[in-house]
Amino acid sequence: MLEAYRFGVAEGSHPEPWTPEYHREAVHIYNESLPWSYQRDVARLFRDSENAMRGRLIPSGLAADWAIVTAYMREAASSIENWLASGGSGLHGPGPARAPELTVENPRVVHWDGLAALTTRDGVLRLQRACVAVRQHFDAEAPPSLEASEQLMLKRLASGVPIADVASEMGYSERSMYRELSRLWDKLGVSGRAAGLRKATAEGLID
Repeated sequence: MLEAYRFGVAEGSHPEPWTPEYHREAVHIYNESLPWSYQRDVARLFRDSENAMRGRLIPSGLAADWAIVTAYMREAASSIENWLASGGSGLHGPGPARAPELTVENPRVVHWDGLAALTTRDGVLRLQRACVAVRQHFDAEAPPSLEASEQLMLKRLASGVPIADVASEMGYSERSMYRELSRLWDKLGVSGRAAGLRKATAEGLID
């Protein structure tokens, strides 16, 4: 949407693109390009995500961003659900003909320029900042995802197997094994083997 403004799209009348008023108009833009089955799936995704966020403890400094993101998902889901339930009619009268289903030969894209024309550059920037802040919170909260080879390294080391033997079992030279372990400790955010094994055990990364 920010790119659309750069190409000359005029700003619209909704300064906060997470409000019901914005989303009641946005559904018409979705309907121009997305089949109803896809819109239904998007609504479910937003609804499930908003439900997953409800009731979670968050830092006080994240409250405003959290409220914006949850409001965006809640209002997007509600507007799409109401639009589909009405058969595509609402405040603006009947909607345009339904977009065809997605196929390889008939891909569809959202008209971001149309969505940008409903809101303002400042509103989009505020929504973007809120989404980034919430995403960073979840990224920091979530344990790292380990590859099967990394899990095997940790399990063997936790069992007391010497690093040279682990290297031999996994087809590494001892020097290469130390390089792989160094990358693994960086990934886990720890300084070495003992801290890495403690963190992996505490966070359930290894059995």
